[in-house]
Amino acid sequence: SAEEYSSIYKGIRPMGMGGAFVAVSNDANALFYNPAGLADITERRVSLLNLAAETSPDGYDMFSDALDVDFDNAGETADFLREYIGEYSHVGLSLFPYYSRPNFAFALIGSGTMNLQARDRQSPKLLVDSVMDAGAATGYAHSFFDDTLLAGASVKYIVRESLNEEYTVLDITTNDFEDMLEDDYEDGQGALLDLGMIYKFRDVQIGTRNIDFHLGISANNLIDNDMGDARDIEDHIDLGFAAFIDKWTFALDYVDLFSQIGDDDDPGKRVRIGAEYAYKPFLFLRFGFYQGYMTSGIGIVTKNVQFDVLTYAEEVGTYSGQRDDRRYALRLGLGF
Repeated sequence: SAEEYSSIYKGIRPMGMGGAFVAVSNDANALFYNPAGLADITERRVSLLNLAAETSPDGYDMFSDALDVDFDNAGETADFLREYIGEYSHVGLSLFPYYSRPNFAFALIGSGTMNLQARDRQSPKLLVDSVMDAGAATGYAHSFFDDTLLAGASVKYIVRESLNEEYTVLDITTNDFEDMLEDDYEDGQGALLDLGMIYKFRDVQIGTRNIDFHLGISANNLIDNDMGDARDIEDHIDLGFAAFIDKWTFALDYVDLFSQIGDDDDPGKRVRIGAEYAYKPFLFLRFGFYQGYMTSGIGIVTKNVQFDVLTYAEEVGTYSGQRDDRRYALRLGLGF
């Protein structure tokens, strides 16, 4: 069956903008989208706590209902799985403390996702797909030709554990199921290199407005992306375009130009479209389309607190429009 595209980290702000960030990348998220954007960071920021959590409605319901199930009882376990046959249950958690200043950023990363699918009404089984990453990232960028061309690089060191296994009711109700899960997790590690550039077309006059356009390109997860026994991290090349008009930022990306991610080559899953509006200096409204599905978000940014809410949908089929999994996320950042 199809799987959603694997990633190390999805930024709440970029995802609110439909995932379109290659030509924007003007904050610490640039470490995972386009390191050239580090040269567009305008202020120093330290985020000591940058915690995000997300779930799908089915994921929330499934994990809540599981609290009342006796998983030592085969009948209760089978009935529980039958209730969720055909559903796609997702939960995710990430921690991303960072230090950023103009031209430079350093971050620690810890993230985990779990997707659960119940199958076979007669003999229920549970498919568990999980990825957990931990590591660090740092990057530097520089501007050239009077801030017209930005070029940057980032390095990430990632330790990964992944699991993709199917379990029967008998497996789940055995006394050593937790040990079985632990044994089935595969692990690996690698050092990854990202390279990026952004070219600026500044003060382009259209009508009575002066508009800045950015064209960005990034090559991500190069060099050591073989994660040993764990799921590999695919390298890919992304292209982005952005326009900055007064308080508005508009962005369009096509990620994975050469279809290196996943087992499909569907263009619809690779298109990202989005916008951000600075309603107030501290309040940002975001919306977009990610893999063909609507995204929206709100961000509150002050010197010491960052708070974001987000909804987006992930395509879990082989092509855009086949099967979406709607998700909701919150992020809280504390720093200075």
